[in-house]
Amino acid sequence: MIISPLNSVEERSNGFNFLAKLLWTDLNATAGLTKTLVLATGLGVGDIVLDAAHYLKTAFTTSGAISALTVDVGWNVATGTDVPAGLIVARELLAAGRVLAGDGNGAAFATLRTGFAPQESASIEAVFTATGANLTTLTAGEVWIFLRSVNLSRLGGVS
Repeated sequence: MIISPLNSVEERSNGFNFLAKLLWTDLNATAGLTKTLVLATGLGVGDIVLDAAHYLKTAFTTSGAISALTVDVGWNVATGTDVPAGLIVARELLAAGRVLAGDGNGAAFATLRTGFAPQESASIEAVFTATGANLTTLTAGEVWIFLRSVNLSRLGGVS
């Protein structure tokens, strides 16, 4: 897993400021059907995630009987209600039926595109779910998750 801020003018020109590159090797050590990866920590009051997207750089493949592999991206908060698919919901990553790229389609963007503004300490997580066989049978694949977030308390001299 490679997590990095997007800092250059070229990188940020797309509107996103955060990138997580998630590889099949981040998942295939798990002898189970699900795996949660923490993408960002330290969000809190004043932060807002304004946009999310995914890009399937390489479709995931399996040596086993995985018939579907989806990713959800959402948040985990300290004491409130976690929403594991609040930013991106059930994007298919296997070669058959894959979604190559897509905008955030979770509850945070469903109707009014309000984004996610935590009221307490929070993290952003990706949850991978396999159907038919364990994640240990994955043999290739890479998905990129993009986020655009800002800390509103640091903008415009707000104190």
